[in-house]
Amino acid sequence: MMPISRHLSLLLSVPALLLAVHGPGSFADEPARPNIIVVMADDMGFSDLGCYGGEIKTPTIDQLAGEGLRFSQFYNCNVCGPSRASLMTGRYPWKVGLAPGQGIFRNLTRNCVTLPQLLRANGYTTCAVGRLDMVTADDWHDPAQVANALDRFLGSASNSPGNYYREVAAADYPSHPKGTPWFKDGKRWKRPEGAYSTDLISDFVAEFIEGSAGSEKPFFLYVSHYAPHWPLQAGEEAIAPYRKLYQDQDLKVLMEERLQRQIEAGLMPAGTRLHDSMVNARPAAGGYLQTERMALHAAMVESIDRSLAQTMTALTKAGKRDNTLILVLSDNGASHQMAFDKGRQVPDGVRPGSADTFLNQGPAVAALNNTPFRNYKASDYEGGIASPLIAWWPGGLEGKGRISNHLIHIADIMPTCLELAGITHPNQFEGRDVIPLDGKSFTSVLRASGNDPDVSRVVAWPRAVRDGNWKLVLHNTAQPELFDLRHDRNESKNLATEFPEQVLKMKQLHREIFRHKNTKDLP
Repeated sequence: MMPISRHLSLLLSVPALLLAVHGPGSFADEPARPNIIVVMADDMGFSDLGCYGGEIKTPTIDQLAGEGLRFSQFYNCNVCGPSRASLMTGRYPWKVGLAPGQGIFRNLTRNCVTLPQLLRANGYTTCAVGRLDMVTADDWHDPAQVANALDRFLGSASNSPGNYYREVAAADYPSHPKGTPWFKDGKRWKRPEGAYSTDLISDFVAEFIEGSAGSEKPFFLYVSHYAPHWPLQAGEEAIAPYRKLYQDQDLKVLMEERLQRQIEAGLMPAGTRLHDSMVNARPAAGGYLQTERMALHAAMVESIDRSLAQTMTALTKAGKRDNTLILVLSDNGASHQMAFDKGRQVPDGVRPGSADTFLNQGPAVAALNNTPFRNYKASDYEGGIASPLIAWWPGGLEGKGRISNHLIHIADIMPTCLELAGITHPNQFEGRDVIPLDGKSFTSVLRASGNDPDVSRVVAWPRAVRDGNWKLVLHNTAQPELFDLRHDRNESKNLATEFPEQVLKMKQLHREIFRHKNTKDLP
């Protein structure tokens, strides 16, 4: 039998012949290719999930972690657009059109191919729900182009939720010049007024999965949530338990409790301490609303868990549980940003968190969400780039319930999925040259039942580079910061003056990785 890895010429020139050779019954002698579900939260902090130390109720995700694998050192690209570009292409975002200093919602350059495009070309049914950013190397703002990469989709190409209960007109939201229209399967779709965005996503996901029952084709499903990105909005019934939980609670105590649970679980090394800058983070304007902000954020995180519970029910109904890989992650750390916040202007009689209010977390609440890390979204400290990653796969995962300290980057998800699907990454796609992957498959980690494979790894960001346990941060190029993350994950002790040779070595690594025409402004 011809291997699943296709000859490039067949992939490009005669896809119909490829499918004829590898029809639905032709994989009988090979392991069944898994269904793949990637669940992406937006602006969720490292410690928000229960299985990562949080007090927020996430029983479904916690169960997946208990039956699966948690990563303690998984990294994203610090902000939404670049993280999605890296996830979809397996490359650093600055190599595919999202260079620092440029717009983070630009189209990808046509020197790449996205994960759903390759999976679809090789026999997978593909679907995306929610934020449709970067799903195709073509114009992902155009639903007709998105349809070339996906068999089914529902959501928007508007960068953020805008409002969780209704569509927002461009005139009401300056950061969205086209407003927040939704699309369904290639056409403009009028979302139901008053329906919560997470619920719309959940229902469509369940419909898609249940529709796969009886099909031998594997599927790829990208569940790209808006939650818990601002504006903080949720229903009163979801907020009320958290309002009671957080009323009169001291943030530092909550942070210490989260950290202690992380240490006990093995997610953080013993002796880890909170960073002073996070303990002393300032509250958002309209400080009387801090409890509401905390409760709203928690309710939105819990909504993702409820969504996944609905997904698991659909998988059971469709008979797809055993051979489905689920990955749960966040696109960046919690956000301290206060854009458009109207905390001081919540009108009398209007419930905070309703469709008629617009609240952000603010620094103090985001500091809790990012426990124990330093800083927030849009920075290259751990608080901006470290994310939970949970892998669940009953039919393929070994060593269930373990924690992996393996160094993983969001760009690694694409090569991992391709390897599990038996697909070789091409040098060309649809007549254009394609640059090599930056990501590395972590299938060996999924299938390892004992200790992590001993792999030396260098990973980079616009203002940081990590080499093994060493991390160099270059937010201030005149004063580089060197940290030993094996003992100091919250980056509290700068070792640059003690190890100047290590600083020079890592600066060189950083220059080599950013040797690219669009990165001349980088250190």
